Amino acid sequence: MMAPPGDSECLHPGLAEPRTKEEWFAYVFYEPPPRPHLPPYDVYAAMDKDDAERRRLNRSRNRYHSALVLAWTPAVQHFETEITELLAANEMAPPGARLGLLIDGPPTVGKSTLVKMIGRKFEQDLREDFPERFAPDRLGAYVPVVYVSLTDQVTPKQISIAIARYLNVPTSGTKDTIDDRVLTALTACGTQLIIFDDLHFLDCSLKEGRASNDHIKFLANHAPCTIIGTGVDLEDSPLLSEGGPAGPVKRNTRGKSSPSSGPRTQTAGRFSRQELAPFALDSDTGILQWVGVINSLENALALYRHESKSLTRRHWRYLHDRTNGSIAGLHALIRRSAVRAVQQGTEAITREIMDSIVLSYAHERAYARVVELQSRSSAKSGSEQNKKPPAADGSA
Repeated sequence: MMAPPGDSECLHPGLAEPRTKEEWFAYVFYEPPPRPHLPPYDVYAAMDKDDAERRRLNRSRNRYHSALVLAWTPAVQHFETEITELLAANEMAPPGARLGLLIDGPPTVGKSTLVKMIGRKFEQDLREDFPERFAPDRLGAYVPVVYVSLTDQVTPKQISIAIARYLNVPTSGTKDTIDDRVLTALTACGTQLIIFDDLHFLDCSLKEGRASNDHIKFLANHAPCTIIGTGVDLEDSPLLSEGGPAGPVKRNTRGKSSPSSGPRTQTAGRFSRQELAPFALDSDTGILQWVGVINSLENALALYRHESKSLTRRHWRYLHDRTNGSIAGLHALIRRSAVRAVQQGTEAITREIMDSIVLSYAHERAYARVVELQSRSSAKSGSEQNKKPPAADGSA
């Protein structure tokens, strides 16, 4: 368990995925390392490579770059609006299932980060607006946000146990006993938002899949909370479809719609589903949004010789090719490139530095396909240019 703010800094400096309300509070209070003060470059260059002061400065820059502020992208803004509206609509709703939201999308597009950012901001706003609810004598008694990251092949009972552990509720006994404790605790703690991350880990065998669906429906019915879920291919999960003919319409953040398969479950009648897609460069708006994210990260760099706006102006398309438009891939590439630029002494993120970084297997495979397509296109274009032009009289 992470220590509360203000405890010894000798403890692990990073944040773990919150599993308890104390770890969630640590995330809410967490402040990333400040931008380190850089002495003049000639002073820095004069330091010996083994000098302790130089090592401390480089270490502080690495820590700072490792925690580059995640961009509040248009997608995050969109879902913040959606979730805030749901919370407002559900706050004093009569007993029964409240409206919920499922955020569906491929891996590495930032679903988990997005919901944690929004949940964190929601709680920070509550702390500012209602400080009396968070008074020291009520420490831990008011828990407006519950965040649960599901594990592989999770069962309904394991979901309840995860919530119980988060709220420090006893986990012994039958599923019904734990469910009763969880529902009582959610009400007593004033919980308004429950986030289920990685819902695709629900056991999708016929029996357990339906049981998981029924359990989410049970929580939506009986917990006075707004439920938000994230996952991959949720449309094909037992939450929304049980197989069969075409059913409801799905809608993504671009406004496109298409039919989904399978008869609707009761959960499908209570949760909207929206897609979070990778950044696309198929429109001026998409390009501007992608460039804006790169610009925000580039402006935050603490490097001596990095050319201002070089990533934003010259390498924005390359960065999209390298990461397949993934926000997680982009952050990983820039963070690692910044660390390598410090370690190697280049003090700038260049194309050579970025080319030397090996990203995840999925990102590298996607980039290899892009390079192959570009090579084929160049070869075809060169072949056409090398063709002998026809004679003026039309003869060969």
